[in-house]
Amino acid sequence: MNLESNQLIYVYCVTGTPPAQGEAFLNDNIYVIENNGLYITVKNVWNKEYSKENLKINISNEAWLDKNARLHISVIENIMETTTVVPFNFGTVYTSKESLTEFVKKYNHDLRDALMRLENKQEWALKIYCNKNKVLNNINLLSINIADIDLQIKKSSPGKAYILGKKKNEIIEKEITVIYNSISKLIFTRLHELSEEYKLHTLLTNEISGRSDDMILYVSYFIKKENIDNFIYQADAFMTEYENISLDIDLTGPWPPYTFLNISN
Repeated sequence: MNLESNQLIYVYCVTGTPPAQGEAFLNDNIYVIENNGLYITVKNVWNKEYSKENLKINISNEAWLDKNARLHISVIENIMETTTVVPFNFGTVYTSKESLTEFVKKYNHDLRDALMRLENKQEWALKIYCNKNKVLNNINLLSINIADIDLQIKKSSPGKAYILGKKKNEIIEKEITVIYNSISKLIFTRLHELSEEYKLHTLLTNEISGRSDDMILYVSYFIKKENIDNFIYQADAFMTEYENISLDIDLTGPWPPYTFLNISN
């Protein structure tokens, strides 16, 4: 496709084989550029949206960003169904076909290495949430320390029982943190055994996650395709094991493998 003077080339991803061209290619005028045995999925976009200055403005528009970022991911996910991809960041544009192919030529070796490393593997994101009220209701079963204090309270005089009750209230929040850490460490370790790599992420607050339950683990796993079914099965099994505290495992994927992409530029 010809590039007009007020257009840029928007890049989705690079693949080692020609991507299957589904409906997205037809509906959004997406096309493929071949260069040195690599295939670059792109489309032409207008300066008024994607020039460096205008992109900064548009990104601050939540509706625009949500719509176009979702499209970016969906196109890459569509291509991922049939071939391995090196995904480019949302908003990556080049001023000309020449500048884009020069980049691919310069980093041809790195891109090929990345494709080999990503072959037959998938990135999955795992978030675990705990219902704090359910943990409190089952605290005696989950915490030896609290169970021990409760036993002492039952055997103590009213005065000592009162003091022990205050002590129990003081340590209960610490015990909840211990319980959260214990559960998340166990699940993380077991699932890591089924993965090739992982990356831990900062836990999201309730305000950011939009959930009342507490997030206790947020991790991305890099998994061989042959292990995906077992990984999902194990994640579901943990939800059943901890249903007494309404443990919720939010497992999503496969995602474009940004987290495990090791290309410096």
